[in-house]
Amino acid sequence: MINSKEISKLTFPKVGLRTIKSAISVFLCLVIFPEIPFFACLTAVICLQDTVANSVKTGIHRGGGTILGGFIGVIFLLFCRLISSTVPTTMLSKLLIYIIISLGIIVVIYCCNLLNQPGAINVSCIVFLAVTTAHAYEEPVYYAVDRIVQTLFGILISILVNKYITPPKEKTN
Repeated sequence: MINSKEISKLTFPKVGLRTIKSAISVFLCLVIFPEIPFFACLTAVICLQDTVANSVKTGIHRGGGTILGGFIGVIFLLFCRLISSTVPTTMLSKLLIYIIISLGIIVVIYCCNLLNQPGAINVSCIVFLAVTTAHAYEEPVYYAVDRIVQTLFGILISILVNKYITPPKEKTN
């Protein structure tokens, strides 16, 4: 049981400037994308780093990975839909689509490595899978473009907030 002496010794960390700037970035994303702001808000929080340079670096990985994963995801999803429309739906046809999506992960990772962007691999794979699996019944091009646009806005907002609202000191090597 906690006694009153222990309670009086409790200290709470201050709300830091990075926390406040994250909230400002989320607010701006909510204003710009009032209907479905999730990816813009998520990206703004992820990209608001301890320095502006790190925000830009994180934004490049996130933006590039989203574009690459979305583009490859749309191509693979359209190919899977072509197969689904020409081959009767059986366990074997579903297995073929699963193999194609799994091969798509190889393509995504290979392209990230080819473009010397290993930091974009996780995001690229996540967006690829979102396009090919979670949103298989929506218009894939619309979903991919919306995801890319929201991500790019989230990146831009977080960098601008980080740069112009009490900018952090850049670290020197």
